[in-house]
Amino acid sequence: MASDSNVGANVKILRPYPISNRSRFLAYCLYVCAALAFGLWTSPAAADDRQAYEVTGFRGAHFGMSEQELRAAVVKDFALKPSDITSSVNPIEGTTVLTAKVAALEPGPGPAAVAFILGHTSKRLIQINVIWGEQNAAGSDPNAMIAAGERLARYFAGYAWNKDTTRAGVPAGPNTVVLFSGEDSTTGAVRLILDGVKYQMQKDGKDATSPDPKGPPRILINYIANRDNPDVATIPKGQF
Repeated sequence: MASDSNVGANVKILRPYPISNRSRFLAYCLYVCAALAFGLWTSPAAADDRQAYEVTGFRGAHFGMSEQELRAAVVKDFALKPSDITSSVNPIEGTTVLTAKVAALEPGPGPAAVAFILGHTSKRLIQINVIWGEQNAAGSDPNAMIAAGERLARYFAGYAWNKDTTRAGVPAGPNTVVLFSGEDSTTGAVRLILDGVKYQMQKDGKDATSPDPKGPPRILINYIANRDNPDVATIPKGQF
């Protein structure tokens, strides 16, 4: 049988059977409330003892870096060659995305991709997305991915965040759950998302179950420099 693991009040993760036995894949991966407030979360440390989290970037990549500075930091952080970093443009937001693929990045299982987003106007780093599960997706282990998501959620919960801004265990789609989100005391924010899972939540006093996921699970962390005013392309009001 799969083992239960509680990550917070009213939040229960049920690890499924081995992915090799898909015919017996358990119906439930997560048990969550539809709008669980972080105030019910069981923190690993007392609130008064927790250090305030400041969202400044990820490892050596800091918000506000130019593309040249960012490339140098990424090469150093992940022991890559400059040619290992790919560049693309988001046609909707007008941002530039530098992507680095790494063979392993703890605590997530398997390879990961780290996307660094440069602002439309400033051309400087405004957001970082860390993703596990997109590479080698066919071999992704749901048990390992869920366990990594839980570890990351507990890690972020160990810090102090701006009052009344933290959330945990919130469904964000048919197969998507926000394991943790929080805002710092300035403009930064972090979102930890588990995608590609089947979950159950309480709705009108009854258990409601999400549909079967269409793909393997993945974890996504968003580090955001300015949660309210991102530097993306927009159309001025009244222009059309």
